Amino acid sequence: MLAGAKALVPDICVADSDPVGEGDDLTALARWAMRWSPYCSPVKGLEGTHALFLDITGCAHLFGGEAAMLADMVIKMRALGLIARAACAATPGAAFALARFAPEARHGLSAPDGAALRALVGALPVEALRLPSGTTTGLRALGLKTIGQVATQSSAALARRFGIDLVRALDRARGLEEEAIDPVAEIIPRRIRLRLAEPLMTRHGLELAGAKAAGEMCTLLDSYNEGARRLVLNLYRVDGVVLQLVGGSGRAHRDAVLWTKVLCERIEAEANGAGLDLGFGVDLVEVCAPVVEVLEGQVMDLDPVAAAALASADALHRLADRLSARLGVGRVTRMEAVAHWVPEQAVRQVAVADRRPQVSHFPEALAARRPALLLERAEPIDAIAEVPDGPPRLFRWRALAFKVACAEGPERIACGEAHDRDYYRIETSEGRRFWLYRQGLPGKVDHPKWYVHGSAA
Repeated sequence: MLAGAKALVPDICVADSDPVGEGDDLTALARWAMRWSPYCSPVKGLEGTHALFLDITGCAHLFGGEAAMLADMVIKMRALGLIARAACAATPGAAFALARFAPEARHGLSAPDGAALRALVGALPVEALRLPSGTTTGLRALGLKTIGQVATQSSAALARRFGIDLVRALDRARGLEEEAIDPVAEIIPRRIRLRLAEPLMTRHGLELAGAKAAGEMCTLLDSYNEGARRLVLNLYRVDGVVLQLVGGSGRAHRDAVLWTKVLCERIEAEANGAGLDLGFGVDLVEVCAPVVEVLEGQVMDLDPVAAAALASADALHRLADRLSARLGVGRVTRMEAVAHWVPEQAVRQVAVADRRPQVSHFPEALAARRPALLLERAEPIDAIAEVPDGPPRLFRWRALAFKVACAEGPERIACGEAHDRDYYRIETSEGRRFWLYRQGLPGKVDHPKWYVHGSAA
């Protein structure tokens, strides 16, 4: 086959097949094609018959109708250097058959429904059924060269000879059976798009477009009484590349000014990090809200102290959101409680923007007995106890000596036989309170060690 091709075209360019790379390119193209519909699926067919399936239900009128939408697809694909054929039909199978084999698909073909669709598809060759070459060769050997000729045969006879896949492919191509489309990306209902007359090539222009889209998104969220925890800014470049910037918030809100600042911070951070390559420009800006919550009415407190506390907490949230946008979501963290008996393992660091509801399994009565200040690492002390399994009477910590006036405990926490701990809440003669523990149980280890793990202040 290659020798024949070179005989016909001596200067033909030949390259090795790269199925993995082709699949990645097809997926990237599908993400770019989401400019026409969020329901876009890349389909890697048999023998190189790759395609994109788009469910354009409710989308065509945004482009002036199906014909104008198909023409726009063909024009933009050609601008990328791709030879595209497009067709619109009742089912993906019918659309694929028409796009690949109907001559009118070169400029975009909008097919009718019902009997007119079946007649149009019936004139196409059997290769339009998306079947293995062995099946189409067998059909042609029987004199069945078109879909219409195959449709005249009994479904039972076709299934016995070629299998049920032929019958299903025939029904799909003739618009009689639906076919599921697996979108390449998550479908997000809360979505705002700005189509630009001229491509944007500057950061300032992107910030203005992002601010406008964020404002419209907040208006949309307000109509549903919702707030967003995360906004995604998608920038569609004219050369087929989609840039994605994500801005998060530690609380759900619909403050347009704050979301504008967060998105602008993300744009600036990417630009300063040389990660914002606009290529030949951005002609479509999209803002999505993948994580939203219903907002409850906020009651204003008339107490000036309480009102100041609320304002301070709100300012802290705003600062954390902007820092997360500039430095990265995972770089601004907070501590979160974890259900674990070992004190130093009872907390973990999570991103400030991660505000999933927590379910505490730690008994409240026991939590009240924990110290107000837990040391980052327990510090060893020299302790003297009256009995081996009792609390200390004297101990030295940080070069200071303390005499124990009263003690409460022990509270035993199992950490392994050699590392079991007995915790004591003690008060010194000066009135200071500490949380001490003995590591290793008397009788099981020769020389138990004492540590300070926390204090009351």
